Parts: sequence; C-alpha cells; structure tokens
Amino acid sequence: MPQDKSWNMKLVSQNTLGGFGGMGEGMGIQITKDGRRIMWLAHEGAPKNFTGVNITDIKNPKVIIQTELPHDHVRSNSLEVTGDIMAVAYQCWKAADDRTPGFNEKPAGIELFDISDPENPKSISFFDCSGPHSMGVHQLWFADGEYIHFAGGAADFEPTNPKDCQFYRCIDVSNPAKPEEVGRWWYPGTRQGNSEAPPPRHPTFDGGYRAHNTNVYPERPDRCYLAYLDGGMFILDILDKSRPKAISS
Repeated sequence: MPQDKSWNMKLVSQNTLGGFGGMGEGMGIQITKDGRRIMWLAHEGAPKNFTGVNITDIKNPKVIIQTELPHDHVRSNSLEVTGDIMAVAYQCWKAADDRTPGFNEKPAGIELFDISDPENPKSISFFDCSGPHSMGVHQLWFADGEYIHFAGGAADFEPTNPKDCQFYRCIDVSNPAKPEEVGRWWYPGTRQGNSEAPPPRHPTFDGGYRAHNTNVYPERPDRCYLAYLDGGMFILDILDKSRPKAISS
C-alpha cells in the first residue's frame, strides 16, 4: 500500500473471497476446538450469504466455506459468533422499496447455525420476523450466548410511517433450537395505535425512525446502547428484558 494511503498501518494479507467481496457490517471470530481461527463474514447483498475464512496463518487467509442466499431480494448484512453458534440476520429489499400493502417477503429474521464443524455449518433454527410491514432484521448483537438483541420488524407491528418498520427486539436463545422473544421497545409514536403523536419527518433526508445498532456489552448486561437513525440514540435499561425502558437519549 502506498505510504500516502496509510497511517500507522500496513497491509498484512488479503483474500478477494472468490470475487464476492461486497461485505456488510457483520464479522465474527471463532476459535475452533482444534485451535484454528475462523473469520466469519456477512455479505451486503446477494448472491452470497456468508463466508468463512481460515485466518490461522494471518498472512495466508483461505476461504473454507461460502454459502448462497435463496434469492436476490434478501441480504445477510449482519452476523455474530459466540462459541460454536453463529447468528445471521436476514433483511429483504423489496419490502423496503415496494411497500405493497400486505407484501410479505421471506426469509426475514434470524437463523442460528452450529459451526462446530466450520466447513459444514448446520442450521439449528430460524426466528421469523417477516410480516406485511416488515423488512426483517438489519443488525443483531450476540455476545453472551444467551440473548440476541437486534433491530428488526415483526408481523404484529404496523408503523405509522413505512420507513419506521424496525425497532429494538430481544430474544432468548439459551436453547438455540427454540428462540423466544422476551422484550421489545420502539420510538414513541412510530406504531399504529400509540398514544404519542408520530415524530416529525425530516423535510429533505427522511431516513426513518428505525433502530439500527443494538449494542449490549457483557460488562453492562442491563444496558442497551441503541442507535435509532433519525431518532438519535438511546440508552435502555434492560435489567428486566421484558420491560425495556429508555433512561436517556
């Protein structure tokens, strides 16, 4: 890399991932039982779902697995790895662009994989977030092996504005074969039937009042640091995960 393009960094290695290098926001590292270091990557769009790269030899990364998405209207932009379990988010494009009433594109949700044999990931379960007003899941956070915190939609959530279709949700995956929702929180006024008035729209750059990042650090499992696009940021008290409460914004 030319020196005028770097500062205190140097390129160690690169892998072009078979020509499918459009990566999303998801990356996780797994240490296998035989001591290998596997980097898992989420693709920003079709046709690829996720890629596993053996980076044990940091100067010689090698692709060991690359999977396909079922169709080109879905993306797996976000993933997280905890131990030998990987969670992958699926968000559908057409629901965001079309907004056809009653449209329900799938898959839209979270899939859990057993990656104990990295070359052969096995699906464990799928948590469905599809619905007539849902794009699915944009981002997820999975750090403790017990809960997944994510920005997503739901079949029973009708937003006051179509752009406000994703909110904070938390599911219990302590039994990865049976994920169950334990709590949710949304920006006041963004759901049909709310007592609060819908929030004002930006006159030019309306990005939506939509949850984006849902960070919960092991050091503070009672706090969710929530980014909300046009809504700013919130800190949620999630000590009782069934009743998240905004404590500052």
